[in-house]
Amino acid sequence: MLPRSLYSPIHRLRSSGLVSESIWGLVVELATLTATILSFVMLGRSLGAAGYGGYASLYAIVGPLVTLAASGSVLAILQHVVRDHEPLESTARSCLSLSLGLGLLLTCIGTIAGAAVVDSLGLLAIVALLATEFLAVPLVQVAAGTVQAGTGFIAASRIRLVLVSARIVVIVSLFVAGALTVTTLGVTMFAVATLLGLVSLRSVGRRYDFAFLPGTFRLRHLKTNVLYSTGISASSLNSDGDKLVLAANGFAVQTGQYAAAYRIVSFGLIPVGSLMQVSHNRFLVHIEGRRGQHLRRSMNFGFLASLYGLVFGVLIYVAAPLLPLLMGEEFEGSVVMVQWLAPIVCLRSLGIFGLNGLMGLNKVALRTVLIVINATFAIVLYIILIPGLGWEGAAIGTLISESLMVLSTWSALVVCQRRNDAMSTLRVEPDIGGRP
Repeated sequence: MLPRSLYSPIHRLRSSGLVSESIWGLVVELATLTATILSFVMLGRSLGAAGYGGYASLYAIVGPLVTLAASGSVLAILQHVVRDHEPLESTARSCLSLSLGLGLLLTCIGTIAGAAVVDSLGLLAIVALLATEFLAVPLVQVAAGTVQAGTGFIAASRIRLVLVSARIVVIVSLFVAGALTVTTLGVTMFAVATLLGLVSLRSVGRRYDFAFLPGTFRLRHLKTNVLYSTGISASSLNSDGDKLVLAANGFAVQTGQYAAAYRIVSFGLIPVGSLMQVSHNRFLVHIEGRRGQHLRRSMNFGFLASLYGLVFGVLIYVAAPLLPLLMGEEFEGSVVMVQWLAPIVCLRSLGIFGLNGLMGLNKVALRTVLIVINATFAIVLYIILIPGLGWEGAAIGTLISESLMVLSTWSALVVCQRRNDAMSTLRVEPDIGGRP
């Protein structure tokens, strides 16, 4: 029998209707995990530590920027359709226009940055990967986001699953054919993702009886996109900035080994990401006058996720010596790196649901400010620590920044929830003093 302290949050989550959605979310995340592992192992073996370091460095550039074209647009659709009750067609078409325009701009910016920072990749490889992530994949994501807002998470998951499955087929096919390089992967995935995106947009348009073409964008959608994507980009920069600073300081082999270790630890975040996705719509629901609702919701989700993160951290610490069997002897140095980074899953799990609680309180701007401040502090730590300490400086900076994120996020959530409760009490109390 479960202890009483564990039973309450588990019972609440079971009764909230998350079971079927969580199953679908887990299916998508497991498929994503499969694609990530295959990409990780097959690219690692094809490119070696130094080559994989260049690939990882390019994605350190992609991560902070791609949210404007993909995640920010999807979250804007959910915010304005689910919470603000705006029409699905005009919102979706507006966000599609934003996604394409921003994606084209980011492809240009990313190409310049990639060519300047990543010496081990050619221009075609850089452009192909960036165009895939900034232009092709967002087409599928916007289509899926529209379905999630209009129908629900499960229907959207089916669209996302097709894209992930296609990535698996491409990676395996290229590896088996002996043709897996960064360039061939980028060019092939761009073609496949573009085709899937166009088909998805047409199918979703038919589903809701409108032509899913770019439409007139609304400034309010751009504002919401920027607020969400700025926070996500800053969080991504916090996560990937250590690899970028390592590469910029000439630690090519350490970058590849550290990126491999970080990737192994990040696998543990996949179930947490699934829970976060399926619960997103629920965090947008606000019932006026209900005290402590967002703090309680964040505590329920955060408690279970962090408990899982603690267990995963212990298991990955113990299993770390097996990494060279998976990746090859070149990655022997990644073992101790994995053990240093093991607490990340627990810390990140706590931080994620604290941030979602702020979103439920309509404190999106504050949420973004906290993420940006913590990311800025993390980058400063990387710049100070990495030149002298190498990967150890990267790990120290990461653990400190993740801990501060948890502390600042939950402190802000508690304060904001108390203020919201106080304001709700004032709004519902009768005016016993009368009016002058």
